[in-house]
Amino acid sequence: AVGQFKGVFCIYPLPEDGSDDLPLMLQHVPSSKPQKCIIRVYVIKCEELQAQDSNGKNDPYLRVYLGKERLVNDKDSYIPNTLDPIFGKMFEIKATLPIEHKLKIQVMDWDLLSADDLIGETVIDLEDRYLTKFRATCGLSKSYCIDGTNLWRDNQRPTDLLEQICKRRGLPEPVYQDARRCQVAGQQYFLTAGDELVAPKEELGPAKERLALKVLNHFDLVPEHLELRPLYNPLRPGLECGKMQMWVDIFPEDAGYPARPINVSPRKPDEYVLRVIIWNVQEVPLDEAATLTGEMMSDIYLKGYEGHPLSPPSLSLYFV
Repeated sequence: AVGQFKGVFCIYPLPEDGSDDLPLMLQHVPSSKPQKCIIRVYVIKCEELQAQDSNGKNDPYLRVYLGKERLVNDKDSYIPNTLDPIFGKMFEIKATLPIEHKLKIQVMDWDLLSADDLIGETVIDLEDRYLTKFRATCGLSKSYCIDGTNLWRDNQRPTDLLEQICKRRGLPEPVYQDARRCQVAGQQYFLTAGDELVAPKEELGPAKERLALKVLNHFDLVPEHLELRPLYNPLRPGLECGKMQMWVDIFPEDAGYPARPINVSPRKPDEYVLRVIIWNVQEVPLDEAATLTGEMMSDIYLKGYEGHPLSPPSLSLYFV
């Protein structure tokens, strides 16, 4: 192979009147000029990685390449002795499409004395995601929030996106009767009371933006999602070496800088004191008889466990 071709082939029936006027099928496509973009790569975790070390485990970390250039080497943050690492990482890089369109994420195994081993990798074509009519640059959310955990992360507002989608698909511009009613392609859309329940009221954005987002969710656009991508090693083609949970956001720079990234770092465990109060027990078998009175009785006590019942008791014991 000496290169790569990307294009679309269309077959048009000739007009019966003999004219040369053919329908324009590809209108309002993105410009073919180089487009500077901000790329955010979110890596949540990996599963079922193929073991590289003699102990049957790995010490995995991440590398990120754009084209042939290595932009991220997270070797100092390797996770010891695991086949299911939880990374919780976000990497922000800049790319110029289509010049730098191959995004490669590698999972490496850290070694102390020898060279690090490649566990597996996944490759994403950013240009394909940028050009598709299903808008795979940034997954479409179900709610438009200006604050909180569900903060709108795209660098374009829903009203701007809706106008672009209508234009690209040859539909008339959306008509807003007011902030809660809209007509697109002859279809009426409304904001209802149920649309107010997706997030706390103080976090919701303007009604017009939420209405435009509701309309967008009726189009066949890529929704907000988490990808589960297989990992492969070039030395073992066709053999899956594990899976990676991740997603990628692409933001064209000419649309403005996006909102703050999502915090996907793993939650740190907090220490708590667990107090269990047992008031009474019933129907306890009485297996012993009192020496003097002959009254049936039992000396009962409680055991507390954390985790498996075969593990040693970890809670205080109280005799009754």
